[in-house]
Amino acid sequence: MVTVFSPHLDDAVLSAATRLMRAPVRVVNVFAGAPPPRVEVTAWERLTRARSSAERHRERLAEDREAMAFLGCTAVYLDLPEKEHREAAVGDLCERLRPFVETRDEIWVPAGIGGHPDHVATRDAVLAARAGAAGHAEVMLYADLPYAVRYGWPSWVAGTAALEFLDPDAWLNGELTTRGLDPAQLTPSVVTLDTELRAKKERAVQAYRTQLAALGLGPAHRDSWKTFLGYELAWRM
Repeated sequence: MVTVFSPHLDDAVLSAATRLMRAPVRVVNVFAGAPPPRVEVTAWERLTRARSSAERHRERLAEDREAMAFLGCTAVYLDLPEKEHREAAVGDLCERLRPFVETRDEIWVPAGIGGHPDHVATRDAVLAARAGAAGHAEVMLYADLPYAVRYGWPSWVAGTAALEFLDPDAWLNGELTTRGLDPAQLTPSVVTLDTELRAKKERAVQAYRTQLAALGLGPAHRDSWKTFLGYELAWRM
């Protein structure tokens, strides 16, 4: 079974939906734990009009289960709270994730583009666990969306002419390097979403209704929505 690691309750669908559509796939939601009682509401949650952290967490779990059911994926939810809810260090994340790495099939992890600590921690913990695993599954690093298209898709992804005064490829390579990866050692894999794939991804992503507006996504954001739904990018290590 292919295992896709999702730092938060939406990352796998946002960034690797086309892989999730090809069953069987198991999604491991890493930082899916409930917020501690002392956390009333965070700045991000206020932005998304949440009334409380606890209520929003329940809503987001329901959103993810809706998306998983639609895509036909098996989902695992770990009890680790995300960074904005954590009161203490995570501990040995590598050991927590090791049971999900003991596989000879593909493993998908975030590349860490955008630098969110939970994304980078997930990637590093999975790679460390894989290094000591009996089986050596193929590892794919998925481009974290929507962060990876901050300046649009590189011309070699979208098949369009490069802009005179904008180079998304340079920015993307810089992000990979900054996050501890060597672009020269990675083999890119691009999926162009045709009408059917686009419609299916759009339906799955819209399950995350509490998050889309703050991410600048959804039909109300026509330009970014079109860019987001056009392609998915990953790299083979």
